[in-house]
Amino acid sequence: MAKTKISEYDSTASNNTDIDSINIDEGCAPSGINNAIREVMAHLKDFQAGLSGDTLPIASGGTGATTESAARTALGAGTTGASVFQAATVAAAQQAMDVEVGVDVQAYDADTLVGDTAKTLTAPFRGTVTTDNDLSFDQNTTNNFSCTPSSGGTLTFTNHTAGQSGYVLLDNSAGVAITAAATTKITATDLTTISTAGVYLISYFDNGTNAYCTVSASYA
Repeated sequence: MAKTKISEYDSTASNNTDIDSINIDEGCAPSGINNAIREVMAHLKDFQAGLSGDTLPIASGGTGATTESAARTALGAGTTGASVFQAATVAAAQQAMDVEVGVDVQAYDADTLVGDTAKTLTAPFRGTVTTDNDLSFDQNTTNNFSCTPSSGGTLTFTNHTAGQSGYVLLDNSAGVAITAAATTKITATDLTTISTAGVYLISYFDNGTNAYCTVSASYA
């Protein structure tokens, strides 16, 4: 039988005596060799282009299929993977998946700060300062606060988060009376201090249940 495609070739070299009926057996005419080589090249191109009907097994790095749909099934991919398999470049694959680096996904950066790896900060790392004048500070909003109360109130921290710390810049120039919530741990002396007219820096550390506070002397 004439060998018209790669799958018809024999792994035993001596059994390959023709290529597309061109004689390449022992003693063949030299004039047929160039035509035989051209046919081999055509077979290879047909295989690459998927025109021969031959398949490349998955174990050999192929898909074992002759169509895109069958290839996806063989590789365990869904129909949504069709355009990905057709993409010829990384950019085309990203477009097919509707994913843009820097927009939909973060580009790889060895310096990205993550929560479970020790890092040395070599540039400023700042937290937003939130103005909140009611003496109640939501830890889910930010770490640092600025407060200028116009009337007395209770020093309170909400959404307690273990390990969170920060500062409250308290401008109590009005000298309003300030008490403390049960979960705000502050000494009686410091509580008396911040109820006196002045500007104070309150530092806090939270253990997940209580916020523990210390108070500076008055800056004004």
